[in-house]
Amino acid sequence: MAAMGAAGGALAAGGLIAGLVASRPQIVVLPNNGALPELQPSDSRPRIVSRSEWGALSVDHTARNENGLYRKGSNPYGWYVYPASLRESYQTLIIHHSAVYEADGPATLMEIQRLHREDRGWADVGYHFMVDKDGTIYEGRALTARGAHTAGFNTGSAGICLLGDFRFEAPSKDQLDATLSLIRWLVDLLSPTHLAGHQQFNPATICPGPFLSAEMEGLARAAGLRFGIDGYRPAADAADGCGCCTCAL
Repeated sequence: MAAMGAAGGALAAGGLIAGLVASRPQIVVLPNNGALPELQPSDSRPRIVSRSEWGALSVDHTARNENGLYRKGSNPYGWYVYPASLRESYQTLIIHHSAVYEADGPATLMEIQRLHREDRGWADVGYHFMVDKDGTIYEGRALTARGAHTAGFNTGSAGICLLGDFRFEAPSKDQLDATLSLIRWLVDLLSPTHLAGHQQFNPATICPGPFLSAEMEGLARAAGLRFGIDGYRPAADAADGCGCCTCAL
């Protein structure tokens, strides 16, 4: 019975995105030749709470596992800033869950940053954006810098983390709406081709949890992206950053 309840919960969670897509005008037409669909102009930039507003610590370039600045050959795991335009640098958006949740969103962000800096030894929070349960979007690591969120696949991917543990609960409608708004803006800004979940790249992790995983294909479809990992291309001139995985859960 517990398994049936979990399955029913996952289906109910999946219905949130389905209902969202059905309630808005259709903005993408999927062609028959497998090419990416053409997008009409997307929503404007959503409200994003800046690092200074939520109290983020500065980047620590003395971090033990992301030490100093990137240098090809001599320091491949250092802080890497994309040399080309962002539209030339990104191909994939990768969705995560935080697994931890403190008293509120800002407290959770501070705990994530502490875990990433102190426990993982990274220079900063590994995700580029974080989305709270109430739909608030927070700025994480600068988009100009390589993330630290998916072992072996950080260069060229943007990490989006939804706050919560979606092994046991479904993301809220506000959270999914805000995530879709963020993704649509990133499609315009970065021109990625694919969206995927963390577990699709790193099968040993449960992240982003079954309840959020049930929403992934719908998010991709609603944003006009392909769903899956086959769009990822490693950078030609950079190692892929720390091999550590951001979350085990």
